[in-house]
Amino acid sequence: MPGELPAYTDAHIKAALLAAGASGTIYSLVMPESEAALAAIVDDRDRHFDMYREPWSQKQDDMHVAYFDTWTRWSRPVVDFPAELFPFRYPTAGASEGIFKIMAEYLATSRRDGFDPSIHIFDGEYEGFPAYAASLGIKVARHDRQEWRTVPSAVPEGAMFWISQPSAIDGMVWSDFPDFIDLMAAECPDVSVIPDLTYVGSVARAFTVDLHAPNIPAFVISHSKPFGGYYHRVGGVFSRTELSSLFGNKWFKNLQSLAWATAMMMRHGVFDLPRKYRAVQEEAARRVGSALGVPALAPADVMLLGIAPADEGQSDLVKQVFRGSRTQRVVRLCLTPGMTCLIDPAMAPITGPSLLESWANDGGVAG
Repeated sequence: MPGELPAYTDAHIKAALLAAGASGTIYSLVMPESEAALAAIVDDRDRHFDMYREPWSQKQDDMHVAYFDTWTRWSRPVVDFPAELFPFRYPTAGASEGIFKIMAEYLATSRRDGFDPSIHIFDGEYEGFPAYAASLGIKVARHDRQEWRTVPSAVPEGAMFWISQPSAIDGMVWSDFPDFIDLMAAECPDVSVIPDLTYVGSVARAFTVDLHAPNIPAFVISHSKPFGGYYHRVGGVFSRTELSSLFGNKWFKNLQSLAWATAMMMRHGVFDLPRKYRAVQEEAARRVGSALGVPALAPADVMLLGIAPADEGQSDLVKQVFRGSRTQRVVRLCLTPGMTCLIDPAMAPITGPSLLESWANDGGVAG
């Protein structure tokens, strides 16, 4: 795993980016709404404690069902999928557990059926994809997203392709996603395509993710990014077929986190929070861009991120957060440190004071 860590996780680089109100690593944005929902759950002591009582009654076995039913309704303005064809639904510790378990089962299948497994991604994708594949000893192949039409000819039979939408590469809704899915289904139907929908709920503008294609056997979801729930570790897997490695999750799940995520979805629609905080994202991008000498830094579709065109004239620090293939390279920065200070400095007592002071001392940034 250490060999898979990007350069911007270096302590010195992290500190330099944080001083500008940004980070290379994507951290979730804990909002007042995130804390309010948790407080409501914890404060209702009788209901909260009752979730955990009498486990021998097996009442907890189905407590994740409401979470998935709520997600299906909550995501409907964005995610178009045949719910009846994805009957197997597993609560997971964020999307990461689902990603790892799906890859592990894929590896076991390859050994049973005697083919060489390989994980395929676009260059610049979510770091967890290659990291988990590497930990399992599965070969990883990266492709230039601009050349997506050539992918079917470069992917072997039995391979697995992982893709995020909205995209972790640049924090944008990838407009060619539906055409890519259709192309893969038509030209290499035996290659599984697994969408990661981690950023659904983080985008202010309307868009659609269509998951009807038969080459999509499963997809993963999470509430780390849209709701600031990274340390709640709540997410899930929707699958067409049973995943035996996740069967036990009907018991092994975090009831409080599921209750919190369900409450967040009932309180806030799929577009509500990114639309509410769009102006904060814009201001954070302006301040961070000014501090780092990237005046073109602008809000991405995903409310946590700022992006700008990449060029070799930018500073060595900024080059550490370049993403994507050579033909589509961008500067991608997480804005949550700066956004948190703009929303409520009291929610960043460790880093907030120094960041606010630096903004106040920079006439080009303060305001």
